[in-house]
Amino acid sequence: MAPATPTPAYSKDEKVLCFHHELLYEAKVLDSKVKDPNDRKEGFMYRVHYKGWKNT
Repeated sequence: MAPATPTPAYSKDEKVLCFHHELLYEAKVLDSKVKDPNDRKEGFMYRVHYKGWKNT
């Protein structure tokens, strides 16, 4: 049986709260990927867009 595919805690376009240094901001998840494809227990990395920040 193949190992179970990990599921990210947050999905694309989901609204989340993220720390940037000491401040907490509202953000939207743009993308997610496994930190280490060889170690499925490692977790996920998320790309987010902070609400109100300029798109560049």
